[in-house]
Parts: sequence; C-alpha cells; structure tokens
Amino acid sequence: MQYTKTFITTTAIVTGLLLTACTSSSINSYNDYVYQGINFGSDRDASFKKGVQDACKTADGDYTKDHTKFNSNESYRIGWEDGRLKCKGK
Repeated sequence: MQYTKTFITTTAIVTGLLLTACTSSSINSYNDYVYQGINFGSDRDASFKKGVQDACKTADGDYTKDHTKFNSNESYRIGWEDGRLKCKGK
C-alpha cells in the first residue's frame, strides 16, 4: 500500500514537471505581432498590421485610415478596430 502511494505521488510530480517544461517561459511567442508594446496576437498578415499602425496613429491624434481598405479588406478593418481600442489612451 505504501509503495502504491509513493509511486502515484512520484508519477504525479514527474508528470507535472514534464508538462511545465513544455510550456513557453516567454509571454510572447516568436511570431506574435507586437506594436507600441501591445501584443496583437500571432500570425497577423500585412493588412492587419497596417490597420493597427493606422489606428494607433489615429489614437495618438493623427487621424489615419485607408477608407478603401477599411471598406473592402476585412483584415485591415479588424486590425484598425483592434488597434484603435488597444492604443486609445496609451
């Protein structure tokens, strides 16, 4: 009985350590898009990034928006809206 408890406890500890070793110690993964110190997530395309940049300029008081892209490119629009919210008041 004592052997079983020791075995289960040891297995649980080793499993916990192995699972912890598999996680990243860094908050940002290598492909996250960070702009002005704000993490906008991973795998962002160029249109999204441009939308974020334009929105952050707008949040700083320099209204910048490509209306054609905003109306026709979903990625730019999402980036602009996300950037406007996250950069506002920063």
